[in-house]
Amino acid sequence: MLRSSFVAPGILAAGTLCLFILGPGSMDVPPMDDTYIHLVYGESLFSGTPLCYSDARPSSGFTSPLWLIPSALASLGGSEAGPLILMAFSLVTACTILFLLAPLTSALLLLAGPFLFHAASGMETALSCLMVAAVWKWVQGDRVLWKGSLILMAAFLARPDLSVLLLPMVTAMERRTPRRLAALVAPSMLMGILWVLWNFHATGLPFPSTFYAKQPVSWFTAAGTGLPGLLKGLLMTSPLLFFAAAIYISGNLRKRGRRADKTAAALIPLVLFAVSLALQPNSYFQMRYYLPAITALVMAAGSWLHGLGGRRRRLNAMILGISMVPGMILFAGRRMEASADVTHIDVLPAIYLGGIAKGGETVAAADIGAVGWITDLDILDLDGLVTPERLPGPGRSGWSFIEERADYLLAFPSQYSDLVEQGSGSLVFMEGFGSPAGVICGEDSVALWRIE
Repeated sequence: MLRSSFVAPGILAAGTLCLFILGPGSMDVPPMDDTYIHLVYGESLFSGTPLCYSDARPSSGFTSPLWLIPSALASLGGSEAGPLILMAFSLVTACTILFLLAPLTSALLLLAGPFLFHAASGMETALSCLMVAAVWKWVQGDRVLWKGSLILMAAFLARPDLSVLLLPMVTAMERRTPRRLAALVAPSMLMGILWVLWNFHATGLPFPSTFYAKQPVSWFTAAGTGLPGLLKGLLMTSPLLFFAAAIYISGNLRKRGRRADKTAAALIPLVLFAVSLALQPNSYFQMRYYLPAITALVMAAGSWLHGLGGRRRRLNAMILGISMVPGMILFAGRRMEASADVTHIDVLPAIYLGGIAKGGETVAAADIGAVGWITDLDILDLDGLVTPERLPGPGRSGWSFIEERADYLLAFPSQYSDLVEQGSGSLVFMEGFGSPAGVICGEDSVALWRIE
């Protein structure tokens, strides 16, 4: 049994290494720009201005306080090695998930395309899935109170929306007295209060700036966002995964005299999908915001398979596994395309800008991660992550605010066409950068202007 627990993690580690080697330029950068944002914040922890992005101004543009710890350690590797080190941390986290799960369940998760895509992304996504797996094992295990309180706190710090896992954890408790409930939530409440205080200090708002900068999309947009994009990503992952998980969930919720741990396990994928849909972030093909819920679906499907007889289990596992192979191949291929995309859209422009800009100058940028990590320029964030004046809303500062403070504009021509039009009189085009595969950044070209 112990040996079989190493099979899936070993395959993931070896397969990811092969993807890095074979992918065009994929050894140079992680596949998402946000990895660099955490690296910049992580590096700031060793400076005299912690949690400040590009100057001494505090900000709250990070999505995972817990992921700042490996980000800080990775930042010690420098500008070139730092991203690779953080990708390695992400891969170790993903392998840990596979090791903790039953061999059959870990094999199914290994076949899940979004999981493979994010396994070594350098983002907090794998860490969030690890927290989901930890909660799953807790509700079906010994349910020791102090362990549960630490797991819930870690889940909240890995990604705030995972605080909804409190509901299945409370359901799994055998004695729900006020004292025990308070002990379960106390560490998370303390961390939440500290985080809210920091957010007020940084932006004057209770939630991180990422909460306000991420605009919800219409469910009826046709491309890679909204309901069509979400359904497409889920069907690519597996057309049968929902069916298998639904049997497990409905069976646990309908049984008479059902056990608390079974009910709690059935609730985990439900509450995770509910919060993902409620927040309605972009549902691009990488499925980043939905991967914790997908991980819970895989664990539910694996539990259903384990409840079957030997021959039925093998047959159903084989059918479910085969249904996931096309999605795994597709997501793996796009993983390599994503690395090339970030190279051309984020990294190369940052390197070019760092070579021509002078110290003390400011760049107004859309994707701030690579620019913040590679250059020493001050950052004016067009989306508001580290520049609260640019957060969406009625009081959002416009072109005049940018023109007064920035020396360069680095933006996607289509997405920020209004700014380009407003600043046409003072913008001098310098360089354009095209991507061979526009699969991460939303647009296949980015342009650099000098603001005169």
